[in-house]
Amino acid sequence: MKKMNMQSPKTEYKVSDLYVAAFLLANGIELISVDRTDRKRAVFIFNSEDSESLLAAFWSKKAIIEPRSFIAAIKEAKELLYSE
Repeated sequence: MKKMNMQSPKTEYKVSDLYVAAFLLANGIELISVDRTDRKRAVFIFNSEDSESLLAAFWSKKAIIEPRSFIAAIKEAKELLYSE
């Protein structure tokens, strides 16, 4: 008898702000997909398991990030937005 893999679905965090998305990317949060169904606004969809404390630090202006990794993540986020 085979056991079924009963994993719980991943909790998602959706964000359309490029810099928040880049911040999460730079901190290694898993990007699930980019939703481009709305022509005016793309939505980055992240696995939110580990993002709550990072987001709290970001929005309270207490986040610390290495500048070059943040710049690289901004470029990566832009590439994701404009790639097909």
